[in-house]
Amino acid sequence: MRSCLALLLLLFPFLTTAQESTPPVPIEFPEDARFLPRNWTSSPISAEITPLTPTLRTKAEKIIERGLSKYPDQIVKRYLNAVCIVGALQFYNVSYGGTYMGGGRKIILVYRESFDPKGFEQRLHHEFSSILLKMNQNQFETTRWEGANPPGFQYRAKGVIEEQNDDRSEATKVLAAEQEKTGGSGSSLLELDSNLMNEGFLTAYNRVSIEQDVNEMTAHLFTNKEMWNFCETYPRIDQKVDILIDFFRKLDPKMDRLYFRNLTRGEYSDYSNL
Repeated sequence: MRSCLALLLLLFPFLTTAQESTPPVPIEFPEDARFLPRNWTSSPISAEITPLTPTLRTKAEKIIERGLSKYPDQIVKRYLNAVCIVGALQFYNVSYGGTYMGGGRKIILVYRESFDPKGFEQRLHHEFSSILLKMNQNQFETTRWEGANPPGFQYRAKGVIEEQNDDRSEATKVLAAEQEKTGGSGSSLLELDSNLMNEGFLTAYNRVSIEQDVNEMTAHLFTNKEMWNFCETYPRIDQKVDILIDFFRKLDPKMDRLYFRNLTRGEYSDYSNL
């Protein structure tokens, strides 16, 4: 009896590790656009996807599993049903790196072989923060957030969550204009800009709406150890980080500033093995 108990105790850490490594939600690789809402695939949105090449799926899945592991399991299980990874995604004939289905609680991400692992993980946090914000908008301190912006500043889109009816969202318009101007993907909109940080924005994309501002702040809060240097240097960034962490603490009290600092230290800051 004692020997069996000792064996179980020896095995327990390995069993726990195996359970913890299992993603709390499915990671899927759609083969066509049928998983999207019907109105997305109809005109004028005309959504299209390209399936992810099978040889890239293992690496993409590994990066997303790592990103999901940074959240308390109860948050992921409550607010997310699946992560869908594709090779390309278009709306309104504009290429996207990711989006979310609020009603279905699904995230759709584009992955390519050339993608930086940290940058790809950031897209997960970017999109998940939209779902969390949309479903907990009453917990978010909008007035306090806007108070961190320069006097008189107005986002291109009104409200906290960017809504759209028949026309394209402001984010889509900004992305389309950038792609047309540069002939590229529009990723330059997400480049960190120290001049903008003085005004409380990490990138040009942060200025589109409160939602996009929260998206990019969240993406870097979960992955970028330089965020703490930004907080020390730029008071408006520090104020928004405080507001964002207060929002996450309402979802789970353990998600305090130390929690996020630890996410950007040690093994979490090393992407060389992905």
